[in-house]
Amino acid sequence: MSQYDFDKLVEKYLAGESSPEEEKLMHEWAELMLEQNRMSLSETDKQVIHKRLWERIYSNTIRQQPFLVRHAWFRPSAVAASVLLLLVAGISLWKLPKENKRFLAMTQKKQELPGTVNIRNTSVKEQTITLKDGSTVVLSARSTLSYPERFGDKKREVYLQGEGFFDVKKDSAHPFIVHTGNLVTQVLGTSFMVKSYDEDSAIEVHVTRGRVSVYEASEKSSVNRNGVILIPNQKITFDKTSQKLTPGLVETPRIIQPPDTRTSFVFDRAPLAQVLATLRKAYGIEFVVENQALNHCAFNGDLNDLPLYLQLDLVCKSLNATYERRGTTLFINGEGCSD
Repeated sequence: MSQYDFDKLVEKYLAGESSPEEEKLMHEWAELMLEQNRMSLSETDKQVIHKRLWERIYSNTIRQQPFLVRHAWFRPSAVAASVLLLLVAGISLWKLPKENKRFLAMTQKKQELPGTVNIRNTSVKEQTITLKDGSTVVLSARSTLSYPERFGDKKREVYLQGEGFFDVKKDSAHPFIVHTGNLVTQVLGTSFMVKSYDEDSAIEVHVTRGRVSVYEASEKSSVNRNGVILIPNQKITFDKTSQKLTPGLVETPRIIQPPDTRTSFVFDRAPLAQVLATLRKAYGIEFVVENQALNHCAFNGDLNDLPLYLQLDLVCKSLNATYERRGTTLFINGEGCSD
């Protein structure tokens, strides 16, 4: 069972649409979560959560045949109560990787939800997948992609474990959403890479083309949700432990707007301000010159066919300056030219 399958199973259970076998799976999961985590709650906390649980259970999931009660402060439908307890207490279903991996491994051979496509790349080579909307995914080795046979009426959702490069067909009426653990990446039409292996401490999203919204998958209000907007040559790193999003630049920025001619990257006594304006236009990256005197220093050189950071090395070395990456901006400083 993949993450996508599990999320859909929870939705079906809470909507009262699960089969007896699916209810049993949810019961096993709830018991495993409670056993592994042994949540310590005060009596006051229990009473508050108990009240909130039953408001949701009575409105959504109450059954005529209750489950066996194993905890004194749980009443009928203990599975629903257990699931809701984990949710209401602020614990995301996917913030418990070890326990969930055990549960998913346990249920892998038991059940795959109908209508779900699960593609696992067990080879050492990349695998290209074409979705029904025309979008393509280059799935890396040891990676899994899960998605419905047919996308919904309002959005296109897929679930990734591992690494994949997405080239999304533009459709403004149906946003394309990639779920990776506790991080959500949403686009209309663009290309980007997502890296989210279970053993890694962080999730990364790199943008090649277009704009991408990346935010934390949580129960928080969308007004307070932790997230950023990324543009080409930018990336985000999401630390799984601290839940912190850190924006930055990709390791090898690509030219997104090529110069009109090769002579555009050939400079003859051009002031630094002109050189940086040319690079800013080509790469879509912001530069900040901290010592304004540097802007008047002249640079001579041919920067064609060189990666951005090597270009900057040559420019800064010739002007007695240095550069530093801070977030998604490049800062340049130094004493500058003597004349």
